[in-house]
Amino acid sequence: MRKETFNYKEVFNHPIMIHQLTDKFVLPFGVSLARIVTFTVIFLIMLIFRDFFTAIGSFMAGLTILLYGVIPYFVSGWLLKLDVNGKKLHLFMWDLMRFVIAHKIQKKVYANDEPVKYLDKKQIRFEKFVRKERK
Repeated sequence: MRKETFNYKEVFNHPIMIHQLTDKFVLPFGVSLARIVTFTVIFLIMLIFRDFFTAIGSFMAGLTILLYGVIPYFVSGWLLKLDVNGKKLHLFMWDLMRFVIAHKIQKKVYANDEPVKYLDKKQIRFEKFVRKERK
């Protein structure tokens, strides 16, 4: 009897897909949850800078509505395809944010993989060590 092993990497890397929003509204295709979140974040950033995008959209009738749909769609697709240091972009940004907060903002110094203590002291005083003789 021969045992076959199965590699779960492809299964766990598959994105979460949304196929149905309500009981009556079923999509004919699945949409990735990461794509929806990325699209929404880019759309909100565009709303913050809406004066710039409205100025671009004023060149042609209907261009503003097209910009607010096309730019988030293509940029979200491009961002989700990025692979930074072997990680997906959102995981890389999360790790980078944790590193900056934990190490750079607190200005920790390391020596031999151990945090160095007492860097804020101007002078370090050592206690005198007296060795007792055994009899």
